[in-house]
Amino acid sequence: MYLFGFGSLINLNSAQKSFERELSYKDLIPVRVKGLKKVWNSIEQINFDSKDTNGVFLNLQKDENSSTNGVVVKLSQEEFEVLKQREKNYSQVIIKAQDVQGANLDEDVIAFMTTNEEKLAKVGDENTYIPAKYIDILTSAFEHYDEEFVNEYKKEALEEFPFPLKQGVYKFSDPLQNKLAKEGIRK
Repeated sequence: MYLFGFGSLINLNSAQKSFERELSYKDLIPVRVKGLKKVWNSIEQINFDSKDTNGVFLNLQKDENSSTNGVVVKLSQEEFEVLKQREKNYSQVIIKAQDVQGANLDEDVIAFMTTNEEKLAKVGDENTYIPAKYIDILTSAFEHYDEEFVNEYKKEALEEFPFPLKQGVYKFSDPLQNKLAKEGIRK
């Protein structure tokens, strides 16, 4: 099975935390997916400076007239189970292999996206921020991708932010999710 990563999973250090096997950027295959676009609206409960906050992270939204870039990575069933814990507030959606451009895939792709209305941020929500450190995770991966990928990614996700950025260190309020995101599973 394959996973489509469009947020922190484009970053090898971040992706590695969900895998016991050693990954390299060769495992993160740049692709473009038809029928989806990136949006800033996925809420996770996070803690900033000992204060609970709504953290806003990238999400996917269906849009037949759009396409978005990211990476695909081949997964085992066991790796998928770990990722389901890390991405526990997201729904699993299937992307048809023919909608993935840039890789010759022999099976459909799974992506995680927030579909629960209660977990979707609305512009104007109070105590709701995009963690600046999350932006750093995304942009620090750019040196490993070609200029076209980086420029498209910036245009799709980093030119306009619908919520204020918040500086500082954050942690996920859910202990298991925080452990998987920050420490990972490798021994």
